[in-house]
Amino acid sequence: MKSIVTLILSVLSLFAGAQTLIQRNVATGFDTPWEILWGPDNHLWMTERIGNVVRVNPQTGSVQVVLSIAEVFEGNERGLMGMVLHPDFQTTPHVYLAYTYGSGSTTVKVVRYQWTGSQLVSPVVIIDNITGNSTHDGCRLVIHEGKLFVTTGDAQQQDRPQNASSRNGKILRLNLDGTIPSDNPVSGNPYWSLGHRNPQGLVVANAIMYSSEHGPDSDDEVNIITKAGNYGWPNVYGFCDQQSEMTFCQQNNVKEPIRAWTPTLAVAGIDYYNNALIPQFANSLLMVSLKAGRLTQLKLNPAGTSVTEEKSIYSGQFGRLRDLCVAPDGRVFIVTSNKDGRGNPGPNDDRIIELKPQGSGISQIELESTLVYPNPADSREPFRIFFPFTGDYELEWYDVKGSLIRKQSEKNTALAQSDLSGMEPGVYILKIGNGKALAVKKIVIQ
Repeated sequence: MKSIVTLILSVLSLFAGAQTLIQRNVATGFDTPWEILWGPDNHLWMTERIGNVVRVNPQTGSVQVVLSIAEVFEGNERGLMGMVLHPDFQTTPHVYLAYTYGSGSTTVKVVRYQWTGSQLVSPVVIIDNITGNSTHDGCRLVIHEGKLFVTTGDAQQQDRPQNASSRNGKILRLNLDGTIPSDNPVSGNPYWSLGHRNPQGLVVANAIMYSSEHGPDSDDEVNIITKAGNYGWPNVYGFCDQQSEMTFCQQNNVKEPIRAWTPTLAVAGIDYYNNALIPQFANSLLMVSLKAGRLTQLKLNPAGTSVTEEKSIYSGQFGRLRDLCVAPDGRVFIVTSNKDGRGNPGPNDDRIIELKPQGSGISQIELESTLVYPNPADSREPFRIFFPFTGDYELEWYDVKGSLIRKQSEKNTALAQSDLSGMEPGVYILKIGNGKALAVKKIVIQ
């Protein structure tokens, strides 16, 4: 009996761990990707900093350039950056893009385009004349509750983030036509929050807006963005934990980050994960970073207001990482940024990489590794089936004449149990299917 318990516990411990992720290069040879999104057309949409918008088939890797913007000025951290698709893309096929232009004193603007089914046309300027610089330009875009949110950096001018009349060092909130909503913090002003240094990631999950932000030589941050919130820069680095910072924080109602990093990671894109495909990522922010080349999981509390656990999923394997997105089926796609002038590009860079569990789309060979126990079995005792990966399975029991005698379905599990009561001693065939493959086991009941 002790050996049985030991075996069951060891198998359970195997399946209780995090699922192994496998990587696949979807497409390669890009020039400094910046934004990647999953489109409602089941394609990946991506910006390249040189000025291209590309549409990528995630299955075949075929690439279609749907727009090249001639006026984009790329240099250092500048170029074509943020992109967002209208939430109701089927009826309103609008794509919003943020980029720098002007080779001297760089300027940032956001432009809306219309998708024809093959290209982006009819540009309309939504907001312009945002001061840019060689670094600290922000430019992440999100549409939430019918409003467009735009992150802006301080453009290396530290007097601007705390100045409400400046558009720099802010998260801006606009109507989708570029007009200013009447319920913004200040009438006629596009700012929604201030005190930002260089926000590089933006996502909304469960009605909460999260932003990742570059610190200087310390305190990269992840923040929860609120209306009229002050995030401290340049007076506060990370948390309000220095005497001079505490005074400023109290006087200005500064919002502290939910997570900060020193040394800095050069945090970049973020997305929210809550799909059954990768259970260990449930209710987490996934964040990539440039300097550390990390994919980081930030597990959230049930309310989504704090980080309860941090895990580094990858670190340095792919070089610099700029952005990621989550497909509706739970796959994760990340893009590298090794051609941005600060990386060491390999022959495949830059590239889109797909991450999914090793067990998604389980093959017959993998399914054959299903462990049944005990065998021979006793109809008076539980009979257990240990699958190679968590998933959905169909179990069918046949007698030696080929007659189906029992059938059961198991959903999102790595361990199932069959009730053998009433089954006579003899030889049976257990067929295990996952919709794509079939495994067959001979079971003896004593």
